[in-house]
Amino acid sequence: MKISNPELKVVRFGADDVIATSGLTGQIGLFYIPADQYSGGSFSGDYVQFDGTFGNYNGSAYEITNIHGATGDVDGDRAGLMTSAPMYVYPDTGVPVPASVREPIAKQTYDAYSYGGGYYSNGSSYYDIYFQ
Repeated sequence: MKISNPELKVVRFGADDVIATSGLTGQIGLFYIPADQYSGGSFSGDYVQFDGTFGNYNGSAYEITNIHGATGDVDGDRAGLMTSAPMYVYPDTGVPVPASVREPIAKQTYDAYSYGGGYYSNGSSYYDIYFQ
């Protein structure tokens, strides 16, 4: 995982000092989750898109908090954000969009998953996964 603005904190566990990072905690992002994992409403399409804030980090994933703006009907390759091909034609509009336009969006876009009644992300952006 690539962290652009790491924030180091010293956390005390008994008599031991442990250095931990919370690089994305508090930052906002655009998340995509499979529609069958989203319980905040009934949506069609393969994925639900929503905005949220990175919360606590448990060592492998960030909890997503302040979830809002959920929309469905997101199909296939999640609006073209998962590819770094030079041009992508959005299926709903037919408009070709160059990768250079999608890159800034991909830097703030993340996969999400449901677990134990909450929503989580591993914190790797689509940019880190598909454009690097």
